[in-house]
Amino acid sequence: MLRDCTADASRLRGRVTQITGFTRHPTVIDRRRVLALGAAAAVAPLFAPFPVAHARSLSDLRFRALWRGATIGEHSVMFRMDGDRLNVETHIHIAVRALFRNVFRLEHEAREVWQSDRLVSVTSTTESTTRAGSARFQVSGNAGQAGFRIVGNDGSFLAAANLLTSDSLWDSRIVHETKLLDVEHGGEIGLVAKPLGQEQVDTPQGRVRASRYQMITPYYAGSVFYDEDQRWVKALVELKGQSIEYVLET
Repeated sequence: MLRDCTADASRLRGRVTQITGFTRHPTVIDRRRVLALGAAAAVAPLFAPFPVAHARSLSDLRFRALWRGATIGEHSVMFRMDGDRLNVETHIHIAVRALFRNVFRLEHEAREVWQSDRLVSVTSTTESTTRAGSARFQVSGNAGQAGFRIVGNDGSFLAAANLLTSDSLWDSRIVHETKLLDVEHGGEIGLVAKPLGQEQVDTPQGRVRASRYQMITPYYAGSVFYDEDQRWVKALVELKGQSIEYVLET
């Protein structure tokens, strides 16, 4: 499904290295990982209310994950307003099996709190299993006066205060970013995004015209699609060496 973006990956790898500028993770393209519960930080004076128009345009997303045409799990994003803050919960449950064995399994649960289009806090737990073994990551972070402090298995990292997260595919601004907060591992990761034109995408509301963008980070690569209302409607992801399609169900 992603053969067309594989050829560009090598050419863009150098650009990822140039733009990354972080110290927590190496800038090596490793597309074996994909795109992550706690209370919000007490930093209300730093933020204005979350834009009402933006909040109203958000609706829950649920994608069915397909591998070679078979359903292997789902990726869902749920939104809830709490006063002037937006709570975003991401759930990823994917398992690829072949010859009665798990080729790969990913469980990712994350909760983000946003205010005025900026991240206030995040907590996440990620568990992945491959033939090489298993790994578990826990990440937490809070906004402060100096920036956004994110803590992962490798320790603490102070990032810029205005970054989106690696789970922010629901926000179409992500395709204009060059750095993201890595809510699966902690720290920052670099991002290269490239427009690939428009395509027709099937959704529960019918076929829509969507803009397609190729995305490459040190941990995942693929394509993401946004309709004319900037709603995330499809994705093609390279995950642990497997090509997986996200089909929108709600």
